[in-house]
Amino acid sequence: MHKSTQKVILNVIFLAVSVLILASSASAQVEISDFFSDFTTSDVTVNSSKDIQAKAVFELSYAGNPVESHEVLFNITSGKPVTRVIIWQNKPQYDYYTAKVSIYNGSKFLTSRSYEVSYGTASLPGFHVVDFSPTNSGVQLLLRPFNPSAVDIKIELLDNNSIVYTKTNEDVSLKTLPEEIKTTWPFLLTGNKNYIVRVKIFTHRLYAQPLVNTYVAYFTATNDVEILADDVQVDEYGASVTVRGKSQVPFDGFIVVTARSRATNETQVYRTQMEEILVSGKEDTAGVVWKGIAPGVYDVEILAVNKENVTIDKYETALRIPEYSNVSKSVPAKRTPGFEALLFVITLLLFSRRLNGA
Repeated sequence: MHKSTQKVILNVIFLAVSVLILASSASAQVEISDFFSDFTTSDVTVNSSKDIQAKAVFELSYAGNPVESHEVLFNITSGKPVTRVIIWQNKPQYDYYTAKVSIYNGSKFLTSRSYEVSYGTASLPGFHVVDFSPTNSGVQLLLRPFNPSAVDIKIELLDNNSIVYTKTNEDVSLKTLPEEIKTTWPFLLTGNKNYIVRVKIFTHRLYAQPLVNTYVAYFTATNDVEILADDVQVDEYGASVTVRGKSQVPFDGFIVVTARSRATNETQVYRTQMEEILVSGKEDTAGVVWKGIAPGVYDVEILAVNKENVTIDKYETALRIPEYSNVSKSVPAKRTPGFEALLFVITLLLFSRRLNGA
């Protein structure tokens, strides 16, 4: 091959490689697709043409003077929108503010957007939030309308600055009576983790964009179960206890039954593992059979206890174990072989029938 031809080919290859390197090193195209703020919360949704490690800087200012700022680090995957939420901490002092969010890749500025924030009469909704109660199983919201209106209600569960669950109730009609909204968490929660619940309410307006107001509340996810008092059975054979889960933090625990004699103060303790792992709405029944307990009057305490030996719920009652009947006393001293075993089986069958509600 002629040297000049080789040189041309090498130049072409070098140019092609250079173009590929420049293309691969080109900056990602980052876009803020949505930005919102009131004086309670702010959120931004970001898209990127490439995977990047980003930083969002939220700023709130009044008349050009900074009031508050927050920084949130997060990763963006190409083609997948990412939303991050912050909670403003300072109490408002004026009617109008400016919120701004800026997106960075490391120290490199990428893009920003501003939002005018109104407070006080400028943003008052036509309803009052009477109750906003998040729990281990879900959230309850109660609105009392001042004026008839229609609203969209978005309920969000936040883990730090990330939205892990969203449910929207559209076109909710607020007329004269209070309106109750209930949402249950459809997934398991992490025990002892702090969560934030945000409600974002869009009030429909005829000739303007919806008026948006947000509200936040906090809760710590923990075990929660309830001993069903109507389903507790305690008699001379033993105790039967039904427990219902009230939390999306799984309860893998025990029933502990303590019987204390009023006459002698002697205490008998019985502990049994729940067969089922309980979450919200799920029930399980456990039972204990008295062993070596004498006739008399007893105070009975029933505890639902988790694996950390923390008492979640308690139930107390009293019990009288009667003296042995005359029939038992008149049984001849010499019994047929296996009589004691038969008597024990009959006792177990009777107690089993009581457990099953027979």
